[in-house]
Amino acid sequence: MQMHSTGSRIRRAGAVVASIAMVAGGLVVTSAGVAGAASSSGSSCAAAQTPTSSELNSTTGITKNSVTVGNVSIISGPVPGLFQGAPNGVKAYFDYINSQGGVNGRKLYVKSFDDAFSGTQNQSESTQIGNTMFGAVGSFSLFDNYGCNVFANNPAIPDVSVTLDPGTNALPNVFSPEPLEQGAPLTGYKFLKNKYGSAIKHVGNLVSNTETAIANWQGQEHAMQSLGYAFPYVQLVSPVQTDFTSNVIAMKNAGIKMVYMTDGSWQAYAALAKAMALQNFHPILFSAGPIYSQPSQFIKTAGGAQNVNGAWLIQGQSLYLGQDASKIPAVKTFNKWMAKANPGYSPDLFSLFGWASAQLFVQALKAAGPNPTRGKVLAQLKQVTSFSASNLLAPANPAKKLAPNCIMFAQIINGQYKRVAPTSGSGWDCSGVYYSVNGPQPKVNP
Repeated sequence: MQMHSTGSRIRRAGAVVASIAMVAGGLVVTSAGVAGAASSSGSSCAAAQTPTSSELNSTTGITKNSVTVGNVSIISGPVPGLFQGAPNGVKAYFDYINSQGGVNGRKLYVKSFDDAFSGTQNQSESTQIGNTMFGAVGSFSLFDNYGCNVFANNPAIPDVSVTLDPGTNALPNVFSPEPLEQGAPLTGYKFLKNKYGSAIKHVGNLVSNTETAIANWQGQEHAMQSLGYAFPYVQLVSPVQTDFTSNVIAMKNAGIKMVYMTDGSWQAYAALAKAMALQNFHPILFSAGPIYSQPSQFIKTAGGAQNVNGAWLIQGQSLYLGQDASKIPAVKTFNKWMAKANPGYSPDLFSLFGWASAQLFVQALKAAGPNPTRGKVLAQLKQVTSFSASNLLAPANPAKKLAPNCIMFAQIINGQYKRVAPTSGSGWDCSGVYYSVNGPQPKVNP
């Protein structure tokens, strides 16, 4: 759900620096999948090469006792620790597997690389991974289009990561637990339509004024319009905006009944909710990742629970910070091992993506047998047509690169995040299709 190729990512650096939580929520477009950053004019992905038998038989990074992979994420730069959660999530899952004896007697290790907000450094570090390690796992960077060339030119190197670049996503040796596609699942929009009826004709949307957000909105708009949604008020806003008074007054005067923000950070959502309360404007507020990524901070910054009571959280991730622990055992496992592996670090969306990527990699590594090669692992990854990280994520199809069509619903009720639906079964509502700008995609079977 995600991308389109436009100008430099560096033009967006100020927005990312000042309000990077927009990525934590904005990259989770509306309900399920991950949206990408706009392609950089500095690097476009090469065409994928055909791997040789020698490349496929490579055991680089493997010893009798270990398997070592790399992770390239933004750790330093304008926002220190930006995507630290990504390698932390990989390490946590590997530690969990190592506590059980590893995979076929081999312990798993991840070496963390920091591209420091640099495309050329991302490419250099991706090259180092390819030359000395088995592959990449759980990488997360706004500059993965630079690393894309490495994986295109070295097509036997596995890259199991949530990618933000469509060129990287399309490579046959890249497998994401949440593949890219520009659009959105219809399930959530149908739910709101059935619950609130004609209110869907009066939707206001504030779109973060970045290339990525605008591309994301195009996909969302297509999906929502297919169900009859109408948007009397759509406004571009700065991703670092903190005062939404004028927008709130305009929406109130326009008769808006439902409000959403495309790629808004939790800080922006909080400021919006506070402004709406001050103007005695109480529309239906719905969100994806942002209002969950930092729950207590969001509610406090919004001016208290009374200002966000009833807000909807509709997303393709479980309530992974703990609320779903009784329903989804993997939530407890995730939080337990995140704390063990990374003392003092609070789990976030990027930790979840790192953990899920590591789980997908380990699944393929186990299936590859006691004598794994790069080619054997790639062959197993191509067999994974449904993956949910044990229900931490909505099921996607990594092999065919199909984004999730399943979602869950929660609400903020008296300051607490409460799951509303589904409350039985797998925990996912998979009744709708994923609506892409290219047309509806096949459903992913849970």
